[in-house]
Amino acid sequence: MSEEPLVKAGEIFYASWGYDQTNVDFVKVVGLTKSGKTAICRMMGEKIVSTEGLAPLAEYIVPENEYGERFRLRIKWSDYSKGPYLVGTYPFCDRGTRFDHFYPWENSPVYQSHYA
Repeated sequence: MSEEPLVKAGEIFYASWGYDQTNVDFVKVVGLTKSGKTAICRMMGEKIVSTEGLAPLAEYIVPENEYGERFRLRIKWSDYSKGPYLVGTYPFCDRGTRFDHFYPWENSPVYQSHYA
């Protein structure tokens, strides 16, 4: 009998990071390796869904359209949140790559802020 994978193709995860602004990166799982220990992902764009009640240059966003090349993130289990997360290096802007942890997106808007 085979175990059920921790994540499935089609699921969306996000990383929220930053110091003086809150950046959000979304990824979509498009497949799994044969072992089921690694997710094959693509980056996702974002769509602003609300700015109501927020400071200027802040908004709530949701993921939109996947784009770019496929890349791999390791699938891990969090005892704290009792669920899976993804970790690893992913394509970041035109400057190369970045390392982070991605947590399941729960189908609700995510806060981000920025400068101009």
